[in-house]
Amino acid sequence: MPACPVPAAAAALLCPSMLLLALLLLASSTPAAAVAALNTNTSTPCAAASCGGNRTVARNTSNPCAPALCGSLSIAYPFWLAGTHPPECGYKAFQVICDSQGNVSLANSFLMYQILDIFYPSNSFRAINIDLMSNYTCDLGIFFNASSDLGLSPFNISSKNQELFVLYSCDLGRRRVPPSWTRVACSTPDDSPVFALLGKEYAPGGTGMPPPMNCSVMMIPVLGYDGATGADYQRLLKGGSLLEYTDAGACKACTDTGGQCRVDVSEDAFQCYGCTDGSRWFVCSEAGEFV
Repeated sequence: MPACPVPAAAAALLCPSMLLLALLLLASSTPAAAVAALNTNTSTPCAAASCGGNRTVARNTSNPCAPALCGSLSIAYPFWLAGTHPPECGYKAFQVICDSQGNVSLANSFLMYQILDIFYPSNSFRAINIDLMSNYTCDLGIFFNASSDLGLSPFNISSKNQELFVLYSCDLGRRRVPPSWTRVACSTPDDSPVFALLGKEYAPGGTGMPPPMNCSVMMIPVLGYDGATGADYQRLLKGGSLLEYTDAGACKACTDTGGQCRVDVSEDAFQCYGCTDGSRWFVCSEAGEFV
């Protein structure tokens, strides 16, 4: 069947800059209430007959881009699973890998990000930076690299996150540490203290709450929950950040008219695949032609 390319302006993913950082992740429960509020029906059922286990499903030869299972997550457009889906099943930045434990990670990010949930109806997913999970020394250089990594990614920080500030090199003079600051349970090489402070809702392009001016500051977007404070930083970090992507409605328009969502690998641009004749815009007509 011929592929039906879509003009880039009609279906391009938006790629504004964003920030993601993680601190020491210790064993604690995920903020279930916050996740439940996102409509955690994460995916459609696996279509292949061999679904099961912690690994991926076998490729569905009749539809090579059918949803594939890794652990409890179903992987479908715009995501695609290395070793199971061909590259035309999703965008390059959305390629994921599945390890032997059934964990899903982004394949093409500079640092490693594990995907905990995918919310297809709202074009969003929850992720944590697993490169920092074994960082027990509070190496601020590593934290800075992590905070900058997703700045070039095609994902947005959701405004549903809250701002968790990491404060260091603070010049407090004779003043006491404010009660809203929580000492982070790790030390820096020079034994200077590091604090956590939970701010307001994440504000794209700025900050919802001005951070203290007498400290060096890094900001971490976290998926908060009712009653959370800076003292809950371990639980907040373990819960990850909510990230969003934009599809401009192209895939839905394609599937609603009988097509299948694909990507032109050479251009990393959307295609509506499966139309019987011709190609004009980005949906198939009732007769099966592309219009």
